[in-house]
This record gives sequence, structure tokens and C-alpha cells, in this order.
Amino acid sequence: MRKTKTHFAFFCVLTLFCISAGMAHPITPTMIVERSLDSSIFGVAMAAVQCTMFLFAPFWGKLCEYIPTRTIITVCVFGYSIGQMIFGSAYSEAMVIGGRMFAGVFTSGVYTAFSNYTINTSPDAVLRGKNLTIYLTISSVGDAVGYFVGGMLGLISIETTFTVQVSLLILAAILFFIFCWDDTEMKAKPTEKLRFGNVNPFAALLSAKDFLTPMLILIFALVALGAMGQFAFEQVFNYYLKDQMGLSSAYNGIFKAIIAIVGLIANSTICMWMLKKTDINRSFIWIVFGCTLPLGLILFFEKWLIPFAAMDILFFAVNTVRTPLLQNMAAGRARPETSNRVMGFYQSMTSLGAITGSLFAGLIYDTNEKSPFYFAFLVFALSCLIAMIYLSKYKKEK
Repeated sequence: MRKTKTHFAFFCVLTLFCISAGMAHPITPTMIVERSLDSSIFGVAMAAVQCTMFLFAPFWGKLCEYIPTRTIITVCVFGYSIGQMIFGSAYSEAMVIGGRMFAGVFTSGVYTAFSNYTINTSPDAVLRGKNLTIYLTISSVGDAVGYFVGGMLGLISIETTFTVQVSLLILAAILFFIFCWDDTEMKAKPTEKLRFGNVNPFAALLSAKDFLTPMLILIFALVALGAMGQFAFEQVFNYYLKDQMGLSSAYNGIFKAIIAIVGLIANSTICMWMLKKTDINRSFIWIVFGCTLPLGLILFFEKWLIPFAAMDILFFAVNTVRTPLLQNMAAGRARPETSNRVMGFYQSMTSLGAITGSLFAGLIYDTNEKSPFYFAFLVFALSCLIAMIYLSKYKKEK
């Protein structure tokens, strides 16, 4: 009973966090335009936050072995709120990048700790799969709701949105500490004492050789490529609506609200059915194809708002299914003593893909505003190829 109640409370606070975390995204294009920042900053800023996330996620993953995960969550959510204060106060490209990089240090800890807490507090594989899916569903849907709320608050002012966001993040940090339990006894105990050499970001990255296998390498390649295509598409879509179609932040918010509803339905039906009734190592390939299709079709609709938005909604609806399946595939190949580090490395690969996708989308946008859309499609086409290789090796493994 205690675990059921605590998971419920954790998921409630997680919802608050995810909504607040998504609030700044829809107003970023407006902020760039109103504060006369360079257009490439929409991609560069996201690449900046993902760069420090890439470096520090293994560090937090290693730290999760030694420190109660709720402590890491609390500290990192507070740190993230400070980063958002800096970002919201920025009137120069350098300050935007600095604020985003600071936030990334702690954001990497937040998401690494969320995954580890969910896994550590789930005593068997079935409950782990269920709770990971709930966590990632809340993450996707909450982020989309945050887009909607932030987009609407952006109609008042950019400052209003950031003020509300930071206040909610601080509240979430406090609530996480109150409602999460100490998971020290629920995870494998490390055999050596904590030393700086074990937890500095670069050493933590290099320690991946202790748990990487050929199949995990393919999974992490799918993680990195998926994040690369997703972030390239998401960043350019948001900015394209403002820059090329002249639409307000409210439109970003409305589209994301629709995505939240469709994504919730997709995860509670399709994803849960795949986890219970199929071997996701085999069926996952159809989800990759499902993400690739709308990215190909959207190339024909960039001048028509309704089909253009429909392809965006379809992509992100399928994408909400892709992420929990991938995390379950990675977690299923981790040993108890390496689980925390595997999740840290998973977050690093997500950030690596996001760095490349966001930065490339921002840099090539000025040459041709359609180029990032082509790039996102090609990246997911490559993901389809990797997924087929994984499936082939999995069949031989069986």
C-alpha cells in the first residue's frame, strides 16, 4: 500500500514539474523576435542546454548509486529553476546560452533521477514497465500541457510566463522531497566508496564500457538518432510558425494541447498493449516507421497550416509511444548493479542527439527554412535502418 500511495504522489508532483518545464518553449520564438536576437539562437540555445545535459547525465547516474534519488531530484529541480531565471532575464545571445547551459547541468540530473527512481522503486519487470510508461506518458503529456499554458501566458508577457514557471519549479522541488521516499535500500549497493574520480562527468562517460553490449549500442544509437530528428523538427516547427506564418505563441500551445490528448490516448492504449501483448524488441520497428511517415508527408504541406499541423500532431503522438518502449528495452538489458548508470547514459545519448539536431536545425535554417524538415526526415529514415539491424540481430540472439 505504501508503494502504491507513494507512486501516486510522485506521479502527481511529476505532472506539476513537467507542465512547468514545458512552459518556456512556446514563448522562446517570441522572445527571440521581440528581443532582436539572432534567428539561429532558437537552435543554438537548445543545443547549449543539451550539451551540458550530455556531459553531466552519467555523473548524476553514478551519483544515484550513492545518494538517495529524491535528494538528487530536489537539488536538480532547484538548480533548474535558477537556470530558467537567468534565461528569462536574457537580452543577449551570450546570456541565453549561459542560462541554458546552467539549466542543462541540473536538467540532466532531473531526468536521470526520475528514470532511476521509477526503476528502483519498481520491484519486478512488469511493474517497472508499467511505471516507466506512466512516467514517460506524464513527461510527454505534461510537457505538451505546459506548452499550452506557456503559450497562453505568453500572450500577457514573456516575463509573466517565466515568473509562473520558476515559482512552480520551486514548489515541485519541495513537494518531491516530501513525497518521494528514500530508495537507498531498493537499489544495488556500490562496492567502492564515492570518489571524485568516479563521478567527474568525463570519467562517468568512459565508465559506459563496463555495461555496453552490441545490442545496447544499437539501442543507444536509436535513442540518439530519435532525439536528433525529434529536436531538429520540434525546434524548427515552433520557430517556423512565428517566423514564416506570423502566428502567436498561442498556436504552439494549442497544437501541443492536442498532442497531449492524442499522446495520452496512444500511450494508455497502443503502448500498454505493446508492452503486455507483444515482444517490444520485435514490434518497436513499426513505431519507428510510424514516426518517419509524418516527417516525410509534412514536406509537402509546409504552406498549408491545417495539414502541416496535423503531421506535427501525428508525429508527436507516435513519438510518445517510442520513448517508453526504448527505455524499457534499455532497462531490460541492464544488470541491477549497472541500472543507474545505464539510465544516465541513456539520458546522455538523448542529449547528444538533441545537441546535434537542435544546433544543425538552427544553423541551416538561415540558408533554407525548409532544410531542417528534410534533415529530420532523413535522420528518422536512418533510424528505420538501425531498427531493422537491431531486429535482425535480436532474431539471431533468440
